[in-house]
Amino acid sequence: MALPWKKLPKSLRISAIAVLLLCVLSAVYTITLHRAAPDLVKAKVRIKTQRAEIRSLTSRLEDSKLQQKVAEHEADVIRRANQLLRQEESGRQTELNRLQGELEFYQRLAGASGTQSGLAVYHLELNPTGSERVFRYVLTLTQNLRRSAIISGSVSMEVEGTQDDRPLTLSWSRLGDGSQPAPEFRFKYFQQLEGYIALPEHFAPSRLLVTLHTKGQGKPPSRGFDWNTLTAPDSEPIPETTGAGAPEQQAVVATGTDGEND
Repeated sequence: MALPWKKLPKSLRISAIAVLLLCVLSAVYTITLHRAAPDLVKAKVRIKTQRAEIRSLTSRLEDSKLQQKVAEHEADVIRRANQLLRQEESGRQTELNRLQGELEFYQRLAGASGTQSGLAVYHLELNPTGSERVFRYVLTLTQNLRRSAIISGSVSMEVEGTQDDRPLTLSWSRLGDGSQPAPEFRFKYFQQLEGYIALPEHFAPSRLLVTLHTKGQGKPPSRGFDWNTLTAPDSEPIPETTGAGAPEQQAVVATGTDGEND
């Protein structure tokens, strides 16, 4: 016959209650685990799949960064190669223009270009100096080789423009301090003359005219140049041709009296 619950010792009753609670908790855990097991398995599979996707995405990202670096390097190499090609092409074109200029120059001297003119203004360079009103000129004069006699004379320069909104032409005496004589030439085939011209303040030049004077000559040969074209960097002036015996071709880079480029 079972003992009444209340007649059991207190310690025994507490132990019995604890055992009963453990049995209940164990049963609840077993039931919950049995029901949640499929979800846990699915969760583990999803976690594993997501980790694999993360590793794949990380690898693809690293590959993409590497491909981007390679593409940037290739683009830089192509850009440098194109720059070198442009520089080489520019150098070849410059050399070609120089050789073409020399060829035309000597063809004119020899009359091989069909030009049989005598004394002529072949080329004019106008270079800036430290002062915005002072310019250095390099003037090249030529004579056909078939006219092998020594020729001499003087050069006159005039600059056309405006001052105070009025047209004005400056003669040689006004292109400096007035004390310098006009340039003189004496040569058999060709000659270069160098010097300086100075413009007055508030004068806006537009055209420069060069005229050659010799004794016993008819109408003196002359050639006009646009001022802006003369002073433009890396440009060849396109002259206006007037006067007897002036050449028909455009001005090209002239050669020095010793046959070398200036």
